[in-house]
Amino acid sequence: MRSVLALLRPHKRQFGRLVGIAGVLIVSSQVLRGAPRTVQVELELGPEHRNFVEVRVGYVQAGQELHAVAFNFPAGAPDRLQHTVRLPAGDIEVHTELRPEHGKILGSAFHLHSPSEELVRIRVPTESM
Repeated sequence: MRSVLALLRPHKRQFGRLVGIAGVLIVSSQVLRGAPRTVQVELELGPEHRNFVEVRVGYVQAGQELHAVAFNFPAGAPDRLQHTVRLPAGDIEVHTELRPEHGKILGSAFHLHSPSEELVRIRVPTESM
């Protein structure tokens, strides 16, 4: 152990810088891993899609809503709906509400894991249960 210390003593400054740089890199990688990322989401609304005039999507993590968006379609929703959202890393609950012009709102919940490098496809049930 003393021989290692004796070897390092003349290079104390360089060794200190190396340890400092390594520490900054480790902390930075941890911080960047948790930073919000862009996620592409596609909702597949199925054969009954035209019956709905509004689609609401909420993203929830640990009981807190992070982001929500609503899309209005006076002539009826398309069969697929794509959008982009920035989400932190981790497991996310996706809550959807489909609102018909008249009648009962259909709600569903799904899970996704962020970040996702690929398009996240969610098949939303459009028939009342």
